[in-house]
Amino acid sequence: MARVRIADVAALAGVSKGAASFALNGRPGVSDETRARVLRAAVELGWAPHAAARALAGGRTDTIGLVMNRPPHLRGVQPLFQRYLEGVQDELVDHAISLLIKVVAGHRAELATFEEWAHGTRVDGLVVIDLRIEDDRPAAARKVGLPIVVLGDPAHAAGAPAVWVDDRATAVEVIAHLTGLGHRRIARVGNGARLAHTQVRSEALLAAARDAGLPEPVVVNAEIASPAGQDLTRELLTRPDRPTAIIFENDLQAMAGMAVAADLGLDVPGDLSVMAWDSSGLGQLTLPNVTTVHDDAHERGAHAVRLLLSLIEGEQPRDEQDPPGRLNVRESTGPVPVG
Repeated sequence: MARVRIADVAALAGVSKGAASFALNGRPGVSDETRARVLRAAVELGWAPHAAARALAGGRTDTIGLVMNRPPHLRGVQPLFQRYLEGVQDELVDHAISLLIKVVAGHRAELATFEEWAHGTRVDGLVVIDLRIEDDRPAAARKVGLPIVVLGDPAHAAGAPAVWVDDRATAVEVIAHLTGLGHRRIARVGNGARLAHTQVRSEALLAAARDAGLPEPVVVNAEIASPAGQDLTRELLTRPDRPTAIIFENDLQAMAGMAVAADLGLDVPGDLSVMAWDSSGLGQLTLPNVTTVHDDAHERGAHAVRLLLSLIEGEQPRDEQDPPGRLNVRESTGPVPVG
C-alpha cells in the first residue's frame, strides 16, 4: 500500500501542502481551526511522518542546501532549471524540510559555502546540479562531512550518489527519427563544454550516428543565451555542406537557431529540421513548434531529495536511474530537402 503523504492530507483537509506541514509539525502560521482540520485528515488517512523527517528532527537542521553558481545573465533564462527546483521543493514540503539556496559567483565561493554550511551546521546534506567534467565538489562535500546527491551521469559524479538518465538511449531515438526522415548531415549545438551532460550527450550522439552508418555529426558548443550560439548556427548554415538537421541543447537555443535560419532565408522544416534535447515548454510557443526530448525534470528533482534523505538516515550510497526522455515530434522536423 502506498505511503500516505502530506499532499494527501492537505487535499483531504482542503489546504496547501505548506499549511498542512505547519499544522502537522506544530509550527505557527496556521489557525487553530485549520490545524484541527489537518489533524483530523491525518488521523483519517493514517498519516505518519517520514522516517527521514523524524531523524532530522533529532538534533539536525531540517534543511538541505543547494548552491547556485551561475552568471547573473543565465539565472532567469532556464525554465527547465526552475522545474528541477520545483521538484526539490515539492518533495521537501512533503517531508517538512526546508531548502536553503545560496547564489555565489565563482567556484571557490561554491566550495567555501560547503565548508561554511558544514561547520555552522546549516544543512544536513546537499543537492548538486550542473555536474562538470572532473568535478571536485563531491570530494569537497565528503571532506566536510556533508551527504551529497548529484543530478547527472555517475561516470562524472566522482563516486557521489547520482540521479541520472541514460542519454545513450535518447541519442539512438533522436538519430532514428532524423534518419527516418532521410537526414544524413546532422549537427549538434551543445551548451557549455565543461558541463558533463554536454559531453555525455555529444558522445552518445556520435556513437548513435556511427552505428546508423551516418557521417560524423558536427558538434559545437555555446553557452545558453549567448550570441555565440547564434553565431555558431550561422556558421553551420553557411557552409557548403550545411547540415539539414540541427539538434540544439534546449528549446531556447533552438528558437534562437530558427531565427538565424529565417534571417538566412531558410524554411523550418522545409530547408532545415530543428530539434531540442531539453524542453522547457517554451518551444511550443513558437511557430513551428519545436520537436523536443522531454524528461520529467520535476520528478528528477524530487527523486534527488528522496535519495538524499535516505543517505541522511544512514542508508548506503547508491546511484538511481530515471526513465530516459521521450521524443515529442512536432512541426520543426520534416523530410530532408530534395536537391
